Amino acid sequence: MRYLFILTQDEGAWERGPAGEAERVYEEYMALERELRESGALLESVRLRPSTEARTLRNLPGGKRGHTPGPYVQSAEAFGGFYILECGSLDQALRWAERMPNYGHGSIEVRPVWD
Repeated sequence: MRYLFILTQDEGAWERGPAGEAERVYEEYMALERELRESGALLESVRLRPSTEARTLRNLPGGKRGHTPGPYVQSAEAFGGFYILECGSLDQALRWAERMPNYGHGSIEVRPVWD
């Protein structure tokens, strides 16, 4: 079964953190991605640009639509990227999620994908 791993984060946390932390975490993610590729589990991985560059199409009164700057929902955390993995079970998917190094700057939602 395919699982979507939705990574959220406090977008400013990396800038406020210790020098070199973002680079170290990036390298940990790259090491995990190599392992995921070698295992055959990794189907897709995408890192998103900051939510300040996003635009959201919203339904407005009167059946109209309008574009607004920013992410789809106002939140302290932003959608930072995602992985799609092929896993034998939810337990296996959660074991991969537990190895992702987000260091308290956000969360990882693991959700099954419809076939």
